[in-house]
This record gives sequence, C-alpha cells and structure tokens, in this order.
Amino acid sequence: MPENPYRQIEKGEAGRIGWRIHYLEEIDSTQRAGRELASGGAAAGTVVIAERQTAGRGRLGRSWHSPAGVSLYSTTILRPKMPLAKVPQISLMAGLAAADAIARVAPGLVALKWPNDLWLKGRKTGGIIAEAVTDDKGELETVLLGIGINVNLSANDLPEELRERATSIRIATGRVCDRIEVADSLFSSLDSRYMELLASGFTPMRPAWERYSALTGKRVAIVNGGRRVEGTVRGVDDEGALMLDLGARLERIVAGEVSVEGAYA
Repeated sequence: MPENPYRQIEKGEAGRIGWRIHYLEEIDSTQRAGRELASGGAAAGTVVIAERQTAGRGRLGRSWHSPAGVSLYSTTILRPKMPLAKVPQISLMAGLAAADAIARVAPGLVALKWPNDLWLKGRKTGGIIAEAVTDDKGELETVLLGIGINVNLSANDLPEELRERATSIRIATGRVCDRIEVADSLFSSLDSRYMELLASGFTPMRPAWERYSALTGKRVAIVNGGRRVEGTVRGVDDEGALMLDLGARLERIVAGEVSVEGAYA
C-alpha cells in the first residue's frame, strides 16, 4: 500500500465524512473500491481516493477521463436513513458542497449544471454520481457517492475532443492548487451539508444551490427515454426537481439528460 498523503486531513469519528481515507495509486474505479469496503462493513463516512482511475465512471455509465497526479477522484460511503426515492437529493447536496469548496480557490467562477455537473467558466470541471445499493428487500442500504474534480489538469492533459467542453481549476484560474487542501475543503463542506440534508432535507439548502445554478433562465432540452421536451429553466423545487417552463405550463423534471442550447459556445 502506498503512503497515504491524505491521512493528515482525516478527522472526526466514524460516521463523519473523511474520518477515514483509503488511498490507492491506481484502480479501475473508486466506486468499485467503495462498494467492496462497504460490503465488508466499512463505516459511513469512509472515503476512497485514487491517484488514477483506469475505468472511472460518471452518471449514465459514462467514462470519466482520469489521468494520474492532477485531479481528485473519490468515493464516500454513506448509509443514510431515507427512502430510495430521495437519493437524487444526495447528488444535489454533494454538488453544492463541492461548489462551496471549489469557490474557495476559484471565487466567482463556479456553477452547477443540474443534476450533477460542476462548471467553471461554462465548462465541466467535475461530476457527481450517487449510486444506491439496496438490500435483499429492495431497501436502501448504502449510497456510494463518487466525486471527480479536475484540479490541476493542464489544457494539454485533456483529449482534444474534450477541450471545448472540459476544464480544470488550474485552467480556469491560472494557478496550481494543493489537491490535499481542496480535498480537505470538500470533505468538510460535504460533511456539513450532508448532516443538514439528513436533519432537514433539501429545502433549506435550495437557495444556496440556486445561487450556483448554471441553467436558471436558460433554454434547454430534456431527453428522458424516448421523450424530448424543450423549455426555459425556472430553477429547482424543494425536492430538487428541475422546473421547466414549457410556455403553457411548468413541468417538474426528476430525471433525464439535459442539453443546454449553445452551452459551450
């Protein structure tokens, strides 16, 4: 096992996010490592960080570009007492926590693209996946919260096909960041927001999430299965659903792929 540079930021006790951090030089996906630790009884709040992922995963089964030494790839084990239908709120909560953390090193540049993308200057710098694990009865047992943030990627680190759509904190600010400090800010913010979510739901953090919203007021297309609708985003509701103005009515969107017209122009 390689020396763990993140041990210095472990804090709190079992149940608090970041109380224990497992560090790996390389793995296919931190989600898989988190699943194995969770099935072995690892306590809530346990985090896995990898220096490099060979098969990083994002939402909808997409791959995540994961070179070594420049970004933060993590999975946090959560064991929330909540209905399975509420799990998407964890993704929104985590987006807010990550935006707060990134804003400390990139003030005024961070935005959230519903439901789970982190943007800097209109380009994606991070993503979130909240993967629910259920027991034999179909009840929620564990949530594997994966967060990937491009911290010190240079433009040359990005594949050419991603350069118009992806970025990093370094590219956006022109400064190299301390990844351990970014991780420390992330887990502290995540722990605070997660406790708030468990105690009070998403409603109290909705205004803060809205302040980061990249889509409010934008014309978007939503694709969900074989259905496509277009409208103007009016924000999110108290449950975290996207409110889409179709002209004649508002439609509540709880899932789907969001395409923002002219987003990367």
